[in-house]
Amino acid sequence: MDCCSTEVLEQQFDPRLAAAELRRYRRRGPGRTARLLLLGLRAHLPPQATLLDVGGGIGALHHELLDYGVARACEVEPSAAFLQAAEEEARRRGHVGRVEFIHADIRQAAATVPDADIVTLDRVVCCDPDYEQVLQLSLGKARQLFAYSYPRHWLGVRAVVGLQNTLRRLRRTNFRVFVHPPERMESIIRAYGFSSAFRARTLVWQVGVYTRVAAA
Repeated sequence: MDCCSTEVLEQQFDPRLAAAELRRYRRRGPGRTARLLLLGLRAHLPPQATLLDVGGGIGALHHELLDYGVARACEVEPSAAFLQAAEEEARRRGHVGRVEFIHADIRQAAATVPDADIVTLDRVVCCDPDYEQVLQLSLGKARQLFAYSYPRHWLGVRAVVGLQNTLRRLRRTNFRVFVHPPERMESIIRAYGFSSAFRARTLVWQVGVYTRVAAA
């Protein structure tokens, strides 16, 4: 079975995990990578912006950005449980009518989802071996800002991820995590006309926010 198929992702990101993530978000706010992405994005937000949150999970990024002034958001999420949790939080925060929720991955949704001023992918490319297609489809939807996070490409992170994947294999779990080459991802982003505006990192994660280069 494909490690990034809808069935595998539904099994990995199940209702129990979605409920735990939602409780954690309500207690503590956005996770570390989401906080860093928000820090980078807020300095560059266009007025009345639209947002496409790819693989948005419980929706931490779009919940926060809608509160901060983004006009509308669309979340594309392959896990039904996480999408349901995001919708529940949207109702609680009064965002109903400002968010569209699509149960799909970006490959399935790219042909019909409209372009947005901002496109975000928080901890998304690490769940897919074909990161190039995920990036290309997402970048193709971004008009002004692109922001994403991914595991750092250093030995310690690769060793831990390798161990985790070995344990998943022994448990006959098909889900895998990937550490992709940052230079190649950066080259794809530049090819779509974006330049770096903000970088930050934790011990494990790297965060980047990019703005579209103005035409000469």
